Amino acid sequence: MSISSTPALLLEKQSDLEIKREFSAEHEAVWNNFLELLKLNIPENEIRTWFSIIKPKSFENNILTISVPSEDYYGIIEKRYNKFISNIISSGLLGENGKLQYEIKDAAKEPVKQENNAVENVYSIRQNVYRNDIQPVSEETTEVYEHNLNPKYIFEHLVKGESNELAVEIAYAITNNPGKAYNPFFVYGGVGLGKTHLIHAIGNEIMRKSPGKKIFYTTTPDFTNRFIDSISKNRAGISQNASSASQLDSFYKSLDVLIIDDIQNLSGKDKTQDFMYQIFNSLFAEGKHIIFSSDKPINQIQGIEERLISRFQWGLTIDIQPPSWEMRVAIIKKKLDEYNMTAPDDVIHYIATNVKDSIRTIEGCIIGITSESVFSKKGEITLEIAEKVIGRVVGHVKRTKNITIESIISTAASFFNVSENQILSKKRTKEVAYARQVSMYLAKELTTYTLQTIGLNFGGKDHATVLYAYNTISEQSKTNHKTLSDITELKERIRQQ
Repeated sequence: MSISSTPALLLEKQSDLEIKREFSAEHEAVWNNFLELLKLNIPENEIRTWFSIIKPKSFENNILTISVPSEDYYGIIEKRYNKFISNIISSGLLGENGKLQYEIKDAAKEPVKQENNAVENVYSIRQNVYRNDIQPVSEETTEVYEHNLNPKYIFEHLVKGESNELAVEIAYAITNNPGKAYNPFFVYGGVGLGKTHLIHAIGNEIMRKSPGKKIFYTTTPDFTNRFIDSISKNRAGISQNASSASQLDSFYKSLDVLIIDDIQNLSGKDKTQDFMYQIFNSLFAEGKHIIFSSDKPINQIQGIEERLISRFQWGLTIDIQPPSWEMRVAIIKKKLDEYNMTAPDDVIHYIATNVKDSIRTIEGCIIGITSESVFSKKGEITLEIAEKVIGRVVGHVKRTKNITIESIISTAASFFNVSENQILSKKRTKEVAYARQVSMYLAKELTTYTLQTIGLNFGGKDHATVLYAYNTISEQSKTNHKTLSDITELKERIRQQ
């Protein structure tokens, strides 16, 4: 009997295993389908940045449970992508009355669950308020060492805009609880976009809030040179007491916050990478914060070991984009204010229109313009000076007339024989709708305003409406002679004003 019952028992266990595998495969399959639908509306690089570390846990009773690393992370997902997530749930992917449930893991707490309909901005930071409810700095003596932080690089000196707002908010959130959320923190972006300023600001703010914390900033070349120097001293036998390499290792492992700039320069340096790997593992295991900057995304850095790349991806990766025109205007005004200088709006707009590459280039131009104005115009900044300095920095640029959205709407209204109020209204008659779409098209073509700003100037329309109008007129102008003729004529009239 015992012999005959054994196969039945094995079959029963195999059946249970198959059921478990089926359920496991189901929640992963549902989550993969969820991600595929998200890709229809969200760029793939954002999917990799924000959703790659989210893990599906279960799918029962039409409730898909996913695991996110922290409550802050949950807040960011809900703030940025709630609209797309809700649309997918409404589409019926999860079944009737389907729900997406978040399981938030926190080392200090039991897992917390949030549902998609509980939309809260759990990580919100009041704009431009960075120093609130901070205890006075203690007088305790600490070990003397060079932290290498630039005291000028603080949050108050950063200009926030669409291109860097999220990066700044997350960076500031780190300073409230270093070593917990967003560890490691990896920020990337093109040259001169403010990455170095941001990571210095994190260090300065942590040092101000927690003066007992040991913080160290270094560039990757300096990190490499220190490591090579320590090895050289050991081989030459000139180090005293403990070996120089051992001292360097102990120093890095004693830090509370390690900030490394331009990590892409670690490429091809195998021994330094191995040293970095050991330091990273030690600091991370001790709950110490590690911050990196790079001029390119993690997956585009060549010549760095896969084991190190994977550790860079353990935390949060975020990018900084080039500043919009409006943000460049704000940066220019702030920089002029720092020099106790002022400039007419047409000069500021000219600089913002012609210096687009980086914040660093803008700063260079402002220094040149202010210096030139002091020597040649007794401190008065003119368009001639701006043209001269910008020509030297970025090459020859043409002076362009400052075209406004108001002038475009006024000219279009006269041209199409409709009123300005009709263009700004929601009226959808053929003539008015066409005049409105052409006006929006010209606003995008002839100005540097963002789609959102253009929409606001057209009676509060959203950016999607402006984009639709632009694409519609662009396509019509390729096949419809009248549309092309209208655009050409209007451009000529607007530029002649």
